[in-house]
Amino acid sequence: MLEMHTEEAQLASRRKRVQRLKKVIIVTLITGIIVPTVLCIFLFIRTAELERQIEELKLFIEETKEDIPDEEDHIKEKDITDHNDEINNEDAARDVAAIQPEMPETQLQMESENAGSGEENAESVKMRNVYLTFDDGPSIYTGEILDILKEYDVKATFFVVGKEGEMYEDLYKRIVEEGHTLGMHSYSHRYNEIYASEENFAEDFERLQTYLYDITGVESRFYRFPGGSSNTVSKIDMSNFIEYLSDQKVVYFDWNVSSGDASSGGISVEQIIDNCVGNVDYYNNMVILMHDSQEKETTVEALPGVIEKLLAYDNTQIVPITDDTEPVQHRKR
Repeated sequence: MLEMHTEEAQLASRRKRVQRLKKVIIVTLITGIIVPTVLCIFLFIRTAELERQIEELKLFIEETKEDIPDEEDHIKEKDITDHNDEINNEDAARDVAAIQPEMPETQLQMESENAGSGEENAESVKMRNVYLTFDDGPSIYTGEILDILKEYDVKATFFVVGKEGEMYEDLYKRIVEEGHTLGMHSYSHRYNEIYASEENFAEDFERLQTYLYDITGVESRFYRFPGGSSNTVSKIDMSNFIEYLSDQKVVYFDWNVSSGDASSGGISVEQIIDNCVGNVDYYNNMVILMHDSQEKETTVEALPGVIEKLLAYDNTQIVPITDDTEPVQHRKR
């Protein structure tokens, strides 16, 4: 009897050990599966976040390079250096003429030829066209910009991105209804997606053009590449995208004067005005790059001063981009 009791006790003890061993094995298996899975998910999320930050950094660098002055040419070519910082060094000399087609020497020669007197000289003076262009909108500031333009009775060009919602739809409509030009600046403004392939670019373009047409009834015919046509982000030759736009009968525009408001470090109202107006005498066809995105409050504050100073010049008018506008383009096909 004692032996049976002892044997049962040993059996029960053995069962307990087996159960404990099973629990240890189950816990080990669960830990071995769940922990790596959780770790993989965390690493995946972290990697995606880092990639997003890298793309934002690329975008920041691309849009702010234009504000880094070139020490050699800072005095003579202030406006073209804003953009030349974005161009590969080996291509800089070739592209200067495309970025700033009318150099100071050309303007001085024109003034010399027009230096006669009487009615003949008055008739020969060419009207200077200034195109105020705003990228990255609409935003909370677009309405204020439209109010200012209306107050001064001038028209501008808005290169917009795709934003959904009643507020943005009303702004798209208002741009058109008040006589401004509605241009395209990509739907997503995500460089890594837009420039990943020709198919991606076409899909993004068609999405924005259709979206704007559905809202406004206007089929936009003007485009500005994110980062400009000479951006260094796209790994695909930009001429492929330029050719695609040409096939769609869409004209792309860059700029030859930068307001400098792309700088994330902030820029004063006075500096924006000076950047826009400082070299007016060098151009007969000025396309000024400005932004109406979420953080560009100083652009709104500077706009009245920019308009007043521009209109104070003789034979100068502020007009929207139209089919008759001579394109300012950093590169050709």
